[in-house]
Amino acid sequence: MKAWQISEFGSPDVLQRVEIPDPQPRDGWISINIRAFGINRSELYTRQGHSGDAATIPRVLGIECVGVVTDGGGTDLQPGQTVAAAMGGMGRTHDGGYAEKTILPRSNVFPLTTRLDWPTLGALPETYLTAWGAIHEAIALQPGGSLLIRGGTSAAGLACVSIAKEMGCTVLATTRTTVKAPVLTASGVDHVLVDDGSVSSRVREIFPDGVNGVVEFVGMEHTILDCLQCTAPRGTVAMVGFLGNRWDYRFFPWMPSTVRLTRYASETIHADHSTPALQTIVENVAKGA
Repeated sequence: MKAWQISEFGSPDVLQRVEIPDPQPRDGWISINIRAFGINRSELYTRQGHSGDAATIPRVLGIECVGVVTDGGGTDLQPGQTVAAAMGGMGRTHDGGYAEKTILPRSNVFPLTTRLDWPTLGALPETYLTAWGAIHEAIALQPGGSLLIRGGTSAAGLACVSIAKEMGCTVLATTRTTVKAPVLTASGVDHVLVDDGSVSSRVREIFPDGVNGVVEFVGMEHTILDCLQCTAPRGTVAMVGFLGNRWDYRFFPWMPSTVRLTRYASETIHADHSTPALQTIVENVAKGA
């Protein structure tokens, strides 16, 4: 079969079109005829050698694909089913989507019922599952809430816009240039912010108490810290991407997915919201609780 493969890390020239054997069926793995796949920034990082021990070579890149099952590997999936696949080591520990065929673990293959054409379907899995996970699982944004998207004109940023607007949320999104602002407006963004490195003061002008959540795609320490200043108490900043092309935040790789890191400072104790809490504490102590 035809595939695009790397045998070393480096510039775009290391990505070579090759003929390699078809993957052979195995238990628990799904054989797929690939019909379309998306291209993602993380594949650029892998090709450059920035995925560390997570990537081995030679390797067919590609962290997502869509296609048709040819062998279900003894699982519940049957030949002829339309499926999508994403992540789970695709394009890093085992061959991914830059090929005519692939074989992937059942845990990362999603059976679908759809009339979408292949190019449209192929653009969805990684981008929209990332956006969905950031909004629903990491931030747990509620319908009608407020959301800031830092890096709004990225593919995943625009996916976040569509998901949040479907929930009836107020969406703020950033772009580094006014040229791209109309893209955000057309996608439904309520407040477009041109990002000069600090947007927290402008966010606070719109939402004095801060937004309920932030999806952070830039990934640089100063933007993450600025996003924290945009966020309301009990809100969440979800660190998702590295559009800044720098891995500034040193503890990022060790953060468990969807676990919230926050801080409580006793300086925030105030009669307006602490009186009921203290009353409950006093009553519990009085009854020996």
